[in-house]
Amino acid sequence: MQPKTDRVPRSAKLAALGAAAVGMLAPRAIAQEAQAAAQAGPVTSLPPLEVTGTVSALPHDVPQAVTSVTSQVISDQAAVSLEEVLKNVPGITLNAGEGGSHGDSVNLRGLSIPDSFFIDGLRDIGLYQRDSFDEEAVEVLLGPSSVVFGRGSTAGVINQVTKQAELQPIGDASLELGSAGFERATADVDAPIGANAAARVNLMAQRFGTVDRDDVLTRSFGFAPTVALGMDTATTLTLSYLHQYEDDIPDYGIPFIDGSPAPVARSNYYGLVNYDRTKNTVDIGTVRLEHKFGDNVSLVESARYGHYGFEYLLSAPHLDDDYTEPPAPGTPLADILIYRDQPSSAGTEEEFIDRTDLTTRFDTGGVAHALVTGIELSNERSDVTRYVNGIDDLPPTPLLDPVPYYSPPTPLEVDTQPDTYGSDVSLSAMDSMKLSPSWDFDAGVRWDRFSEHFSEATSGSSFERADTELSPRAALVFKPDASRSYYASFGSSYNPAIEYLTLAPSSESLAPEKDSTVEVGTKVDLLDRALELNGAVFDTLLDDARQADPDDPTVQQLPFDQRVIGVEVGASGHLARGWEVSASYTHLSDLITSTADPGAYRKRAPNIAQDSANLWITWEPGRNWKLGGGMNLMGQRYADTDNTAGVPAYAVFDAMASYRVNAHLDLQVNVKNLGNALYYNGIYYTEVDENHAVPGPGRTLLVTARVRF
Repeated sequence: MQPKTDRVPRSAKLAALGAAAVGMLAPRAIAQEAQAAAQAGPVTSLPPLEVTGTVSALPHDVPQAVTSVTSQVISDQAAVSLEEVLKNVPGITLNAGEGGSHGDSVNLRGLSIPDSFFIDGLRDIGLYQRDSFDEEAVEVLLGPSSVVFGRGSTAGVINQVTKQAELQPIGDASLELGSAGFERATADVDAPIGANAAARVNLMAQRFGTVDRDDVLTRSFGFAPTVALGMDTATTLTLSYLHQYEDDIPDYGIPFIDGSPAPVARSNYYGLVNYDRTKNTVDIGTVRLEHKFGDNVSLVESARYGHYGFEYLLSAPHLDDDYTEPPAPGTPLADILIYRDQPSSAGTEEEFIDRTDLTTRFDTGGVAHALVTGIELSNERSDVTRYVNGIDDLPPTPLLDPVPYYSPPTPLEVDTQPDTYGSDVSLSAMDSMKLSPSWDFDAGVRWDRFSEHFSEATSGSSFERADTELSPRAALVFKPDASRSYYASFGSSYNPAIEYLTLAPSSESLAPEKDSTVEVGTKVDLLDRALELNGAVFDTLLDDARQADPDDPTVQQLPFDQRVIGVEVGASGHLARGWEVSASYTHLSDLITSTADPGAYRKRAPNIAQDSANLWITWEPGRNWKLGGGMNLMGQRYADTDNTAGVPAYAVFDAMASYRVNAHLDLQVNVKNLGNALYYNGIYYTEVDENHAVPGPGRTLLVTARVRF
């Protein structure tokens, strides 16, 4: 069984990409902390925030909460996936997918942001597990960001900053071995080409299981080359490419029984190891052109073509089939049978994005302006085959002792063939005005027209709709000195019904999700700018929040309105020589303020922890040693809008130690989940018989050897 073939040859689209040589890397705030210089040297001050395409150049100029996880933290924590990296970000929870929803899916600040993943500022629509092998940093911009990033950024965006070619040669490789058959190899090689050009390539191959989830398996490899021409000149051209392939045995966790994950062994697997597979093939090509016309005018253009092929064969736990009822509350566990839901599918997704930004700096009446105007054009397509659910053809298995093997008796039959197409045209303008040495004012607006077309081959149904939206933002920043800033901001975002290209007839009349946020915050530098403290209070109103059944996007749960009031505090930087810390705490108070479901009114939205915190701290007691440790705390979360089911709070502790053997070799040991805590990462819940919670791995040991050559 193969995903459907593209209607336009991929080679033609890549050729068009190369011919275009256009687009823009959307504004990115790259918090590059003091790196290895702090290993043995004095405490250094926090470096500037590089914000390309926006008005700001320093962290205190950005009127928005921004969390940046650097490559050093990613390496210290042995974080191999984007989801692992995001545990360093306050207010994030993970969703568990099913059916048409796979890959990375998170909630940020109490709101779902399924369409808010970006690579170097350009949208990355694929439903896959993003790996960290090509990440220089991961930036999370918290709060509405549609004025810059467009649709979907209702609570913020997650931007992966990739490793770019450098004029200094690089030669690194690593080998990781560990628990559950963990095997991972990476390489990072950079070579200058003359005085103003360089090429770099990052490679990754891995295979590993999950501790205490014996039947789960991850297998993937990837490579990411990039070439930069004209570096350190007025005109720079960068070409980059990402290929990633996955072939996994997925984890659909443990079913809920009487409102909680079933009290069974963490190793219980309710899928079929001889059948279940998730396969993804990701190909993303990007061209970026930068030109400086002088000190006051610069142009950034970029274009991206992304092709995502997938095949999902799934067997997820289900508490009944078409001929039975779910077990009544209080049923003995030994009497409960589990059925296998099989919402399988295959297909392709594509995106083509072209963006241009022009930055102009000028003065008017004593006010300094930095004006960024932008144009973005995009096309996206989802072409999917969904197969008949085989839940009625498979025998049930005992809850307490599941049998993870069975061959489905019939071949897959086509159920539906939805084909969804979306195109966006947007214009934006953002002006940062320096009113005085201490006061800045930012104002911006983005206009989008998003057109959507849906058709379904087996039924012959089709329809179209278009949404036109304005996304404004305004902020006032007060900086009494170089070490302190205070800001107040207002922004709005939207998300049309085509979220994740799952437009369907039930979505035709649905208005876009819209939110507005008022935020007040501060950023303060201490210890000669070596340590930054930050805090923010925000109030977000979300209208027409949607909860689609990912197994069948034609089924939409009733929309609801939501309000989230939150407080965030954090610290990052150096406490003293050899000591580095990253810490944050978030409190969210959320309510469903309007809904047609009386059971959900004034309840909490699903998968939101009212309290969450994270800490990571490292200490270098000598020239060659580094010790580190941290924790992640997550409060209790409800799984449904009626707040009848949920998962408990948890605390997970990690530790690491590394030793520099010589100039060419480092050895590192990581222990994740030191206390072997039983906790649940993602949760999925549509009703009492269709749900699951995915357990986190048990205690995991990893040993890494890093070689420099």
